[in-house]
Amino acid sequence: MNLKSERRGIHVDQSELLCKKGCGYYGNPAWQGFCSKCWREEYHKARQKQIQEDWELAERLQREEEEAYASSQSTQGAQSLTFSKFEEKKTNEKTRKVTTVKKFFTASSRAGAKKGNSPLLVMLLHILK
Repeated sequence: MNLKSERRGIHVDQSELLCKKGCGYYGNPAWQGFCSKCWREEYHKARQKQIQEDWELAERLQREEEEAYASSQSTQGAQSLTFSKFEEKKTNEKTRKVTTVKKFFTASSRAGAKKGNSPLLVMLLHILK
């Protein structure tokens, strides 16, 4: 047999087994070539960086939301005046309608109306004649 055919194993250089950071310990492919100690350090750094970025994003979004709220409050003040005028007009219109309807059902003091009869009843009687 040939020597080459007998050596069919995987050849790995010693430098490929050592930690990528060069601390002297052996790395692990599950930890991207770092040893356990260096992996924890790298993972902690990456996590802290992500937390910092998330915090900065949250602060920026909070500022934008507060600015949007403040600008909507200033425009809402003008809308509030318009809306209050609309509500006032609506209330006045409703009051006029109620007053008109009440007039139909209250006793009339006009001549020709029987005592205690409402104007609506008088009107109905007049139409029916």
